[in-house]
Amino acid sequence: MKSFISQCLLLAALPYGINARDYYFDGSASTSGNGQQSSPFNTLSAIDNLSLNPGDSVLLKRGTRFSETLTIKRSGSQGSPITIGSYGDTSLPLPIVSAKPSDLNSVLLVGPSFITLQDLEITNPGNNKTARRGVYLYAQDAGEVRGVTIRRLYIHDVTGYKPSTSGGNKAVGKYANASGGLVVEAAGNNTPTYFRDLLIEDNVIRDVGRQGIYTWSNWCRRDALAAFWRSLCSQNWKASTGLIIRNNRLFNIGGDGIVVHGHENAVVHHNRVHVFNLNNGGVSAGIWTANADGTLFQYNVVSGGKTTNDGMSYDVDHSSSGTVYEYNVSHDNEGGFFLLCPYDTPTKNFTIRYNLSVNDRARVIEICGGDLVGGKFYKNTVAIGEGITSAIVTGPNNRKLDVLFSDNIIRKVGSGKGTWNLNSSAFKVDNNIFYGSIDTYAGATNTNTKGPNLAAPGLRDPNAYVLLAGSPALNSAVAVNGDAAQDFFGNPTISNKNQGFYSGGTTQEPQWISTFDQGTTSGWTAASGVSVVADPAGDLGQSAKLAAGGKLVRAYQPSSSGVRFDVGLLFTSTGGSAATVQVGKYVVSLDAVAAADVGYWRILEVTIGSDGNARALLDGNAVQAKAQSSGSANTVSVSAGGSALYVDDAFVVSL
Repeated sequence: MKSFISQCLLLAALPYGINARDYYFDGSASTSGNGQQSSPFNTLSAIDNLSLNPGDSVLLKRGTRFSETLTIKRSGSQGSPITIGSYGDTSLPLPIVSAKPSDLNSVLLVGPSFITLQDLEITNPGNNKTARRGVYLYAQDAGEVRGVTIRRLYIHDVTGYKPSTSGGNKAVGKYANASGGLVVEAAGNNTPTYFRDLLIEDNVIRDVGRQGIYTWSNWCRRDALAAFWRSLCSQNWKASTGLIIRNNRLFNIGGDGIVVHGHENAVVHHNRVHVFNLNNGGVSAGIWTANADGTLFQYNVVSGGKTTNDGMSYDVDHSSSGTVYEYNVSHDNEGGFFLLCPYDTPTKNFTIRYNLSVNDRARVIEICGGDLVGGKFYKNTVAIGEGITSAIVTGPNNRKLDVLFSDNIIRKVGSGKGTWNLNSSAFKVDNNIFYGSIDTYAGATNTNTKGPNLAAPGLRDPNAYVLLAGSPALNSAVAVNGDAAQDFFGNPTISNKNQGFYSGGTTQEPQWISTFDQGTTSGWTAASGVSVVADPAGDLGQSAKLAAGGKLVRAYQPSSSGVRFDVGLLFTSTGGSAATVQVGKYVVSLDAVAAADVGYWRILEVTIGSDGNARALLDGNAVQAKAQSSGSANTVSVSAGGSALYVDDAFVVSL
């Protein structure tokens, strides 16, 4: 008897996951079954009648479609989440979930903890007149909502309302009841509600309005809150914690790309936003935070912002403290590089360091009408190209702007100039390189106006902004308290006290640089079907266009120390072979292009080391470089596959 009782107690103590069930759904099935794989449900409404337990899975069949909302209200447990995902032949497309025209959300997660949502295609087309959402994680008077993971989703064509479709009201589509691809909201008035350990990763979000990835909380009132937000949220501060947003790619966003509100110590890294505020009519930025503390932004890339009403890549907004932006890239945004936006309460203790800005337009920094306290903007590299007039800093008069602006490189070439609209003795401009047509700022000290001697300035490739021998930026920085341990490239900052975002030693001058901005393919041997056109992404300058089967070839000089070939590629079509790049005897074949890979610039690096071995990286991720028995030891070639390919920003450097 004791043995029997002991076994019963042991079974009772086992986690739910030991008896987990998989429930199968097939959108193409003519009748609805019992949820087994051999007899799947054919409607997502069947989920409402399931007693989902920790460890259970809701699996949708690949290659099928569900024209209804997927709603989850139950929670898993730590170590045994409830998983919503896909099953079936992995060569088939992801299952599609698309809301009915009368519904606002395609996927609705109502206050669940320990949920994993993954491997679905989600869309929600509308008429731009109401809120529409791809995924809505919503909790009201729920207390702590913990352990939600949202990953590997393809969210697209979510046509919610935005200012341009709603009478110009700039608040439409954000704050509470926001519209967009992936919206997270903590609501309610009775029980403080917040998210803990929310992970948003590896998603692709394209053509959505208004927002890309957006967080909001009604539990936001505190002394630091700007007055105008007190009409937007009503309850006392209860921060969400443990938010990670990483490795997401967002394209053609109607408003803001990624926004963090109401969080403490969120981390946002390795995300890509290309084109935001598209036909929006409002004010938006690429990746930013407001009313949040300790947010860390690293290794993000933002480009193609479509407004000068804000329109910057990055923003340290009101009611925030302890924000850090480091190792990020910004290029070709109409509004510029950074917004610092305090109102009646100061924005405090922010750090902006080791970032790169290329050909951002209206301003490097704009400051709203409030005070800044304890700000640092140091060791950033800014390149301003032909035809651009940009305000280096523009800010309000008679405000306390306590900011250190130090050890930056700002290089201006061509027509246009850099200007200043700054009148604050607290804004300390010291020990910077200002090269080219940049107005003198009377308050600046220890300014160097010599050319910074960058490797290949004007390109969108960070490798183009390392320092050559003789650069005045080498070992010319002043000490900044709390400096990072490494630079953008991972070099230890203690080794070389350089100005700008690069702390390594001197590098070799490129053998050649090719941007096609002169309108020719000079230096290359071009096969038929190669032309020079305006940059297809809307960036500054021109690019080479290779029709299907087109090819460019150029010689380089081998080196016993090794060589690296960098090139920008823009794919135009999914599937099939997109491009083949050969460097000496090594070939990189880029094929099976997905929708997430089309329409923006990718950077390919092919390095042949001193040992003769090669490695290749596409946007920092390893791709295969195969050795061929044939091929010249001293040429590079770029070939288009079955569709057009754009090429730009190419250079070869000896190592």
